[in-house]
Amino acid sequence: MPDKRINRRVYQSYSRQILNIPGEYLEAVSIGHRVFSPIFQFENGLRLAMHKFMVTCYGTDWWELSLKLRLPDIYNYVETQKLKKSYMPWIGDSTRVPLLPIHLITLGQLEQIIIHYKSDCIPELFPTIDFFTGHMEVIKRVRNLFSHMYPCITTHDVVVAKREIRTLCDHLKRKV
Repeated sequence: MPDKRINRRVYQSYSRQILNIPGEYLEAVSIGHRVFSPIFQFENGLRLAMHKFMVTCYGTDWWELSLKLRLPDIYNYVETQKLKKSYMPWIGDSTRVPLLPIHLITLGQLEQIIIHYKSDCIPELFPTIDFFTGHMEVIKRVRNLFSHMYPCITTHDVVVAKREIRTLCDHLKRKV
């Protein structure tokens, strides 16, 4: 049962809404903000760890030399994203952080890369592919609930996702 105090607080913090959104959706914001930072850190940390690992396996041009041939759909997706970025280069532009192709993929595509390169990644990064995909499934589900403002996200979902993130991160920290 939703906490009426949360509803009131959420409504007050969004009193200048540009559209009328039901309170259930606004509750998702107050619940989901607790998982946004861990998901942000996990997604970006996994991207960087995977890039670093693939550089050790295939060299600095691994994206062009290996991924382009082995996963052309993901490669083409990134090329499309690069083209879209070129239309508005000021959005997402950074002089502090170099943009890598792996930054432009979705979490699901990142998972596909690890699955496809499982002969390199298992057990080097994760004990088994099922271990990795099982934890990823929970993380992706909660991430999507929050990202799409699904009103049924719960505090328990957040706790579970954070636990799954910690589990995968513990393995990565020991390996990369």
